[in-house]
Amino acid sequence: MHTIFSVVENGLITSDRYGTDTGDEIQVLPDSAFQALRQLAFSDNETDLLLTLTVKKGQEYVRFRNYIGLLGLADGTQLEILPKIGAPAESRTTLLRMLRHLRNSPFRTLPNARTGPSRLPLWEVFIAAFLDALVPLMRQGIQQAYVSVEASERFWKGKFQATRQQRDHAHHAERLAVCYDALTINIPPNRILKSALLFLNERSANATNRQRLGQMLHALADVPASDSVVADRIASRRTNRLFARYEPALRWAVALLGHRAFGVRQGAVTEQSLLFPMERVFEDYVAYGMRTYWPDEGVVSVQESSAHLVDEHVGSPKFKLRPDILIRQHGRTLLLDTKWKFVNGQEPGQGNYGIEQADLYQLFAYGKKYAADDLFLIYPTNETFRQPLARFGYDASTRLHVIPFDPSQPLASEVEKLAKYALS
Repeated sequence: MHTIFSVVENGLITSDRYGTDTGDEIQVLPDSAFQALRQLAFSDNETDLLLTLTVKKGQEYVRFRNYIGLLGLADGTQLEILPKIGAPAESRTTLLRMLRHLRNSPFRTLPNARTGPSRLPLWEVFIAAFLDALVPLMRQGIQQAYVSVEASERFWKGKFQATRQQRDHAHHAERLAVCYDALTINIPPNRILKSALLFLNERSANATNRQRLGQMLHALADVPASDSVVADRIASRRTNRLFARYEPALRWAVALLGHRAFGVRQGAVTEQSLLFPMERVFEDYVAYGMRTYWPDEGVVSVQESSAHLVDEHVGSPKFKLRPDILIRQHGRTLLLDTKWKFVNGQEPGQGNYGIEQADLYQLFAYGKKYAADDLFLIYPTNETFRQPLARFGYDASTRLHVIPFDPSQPLASEVEKLAKYALS
């Protein structure tokens, strides 16, 4: 059984060989787990996007850089990397709720029941959600399809292949080289599902999940495992509309098989890893809330790219500008951009609150090109930042508002609060 630890993104992690009296802001792992994490930090040039290793007073620390999710280490340890929102149980619930709105991911089908408080580790929650997606497939029946089969038969069947007959059966007239269509369940989508079930059956420690995995494996007993999940996934996309019902389960299968780490290059992490850039998770979560709960009078556009930074260069515009959210309402244009960064709301007025100057430049360019007078930078709430900061005046007509957004609260209420402020 795997040892599971919950850690916080952007928090410092160290080894227990340095002692455990390290303060509230530092998390301690067993030395074997820390060494596996340390090795991962050195194993690939691209993992510096995920991990940083620092040394302070002779003590080593690792920090995750704005990635959350599940990471499996070489020593068998599983790390749940949670967003810094409340206690671990609350953070896990918030993360699962936010993942339901991550674009182009299987988590969009995550049932509401799986996003509530649970003692299940993230890995087991993901397995359960995959099995939930399989249930309707099994009830409706495993899809079969006709595939072309080349065979040597004693009787004529399908099409005769003269060239192959001459090559393979010149001295065996009793054999006929033929090609025919056969109805079979040995097709790419079924092979992917079988591979995922076999993979998870060896890696689940939850009794309920293991029982359900056994039932699903029995239903697919006659389906072989995939020789290449990637090739079978490509082939699956070419299948007809009868297989559209497979898509939610296939997305889960491919993700859990380790062929997709969202935002992290394949090969940079171990299996049993599902990692997500928190910036994108937060961005998609807020965008969904704006599209769904903003007052009806407003027209909400997400990732619009109708304006360019340079209007003309050699006869054409250059450098598309793509703000996260545009809202056009009552003759006004509101422009909103989301950032998963820490804002220190307790700094004195002359400070910068931890806001990066590059973000201010970006918003100013967006505002001028999209003719928006009111610009909004949306950051996650923290203990120092629970109210909007004092308004920033770029110039006489362009204003910047820095707004907290609390992912742990109901999405509708957070959007309602933001709309009330923005439209006042």
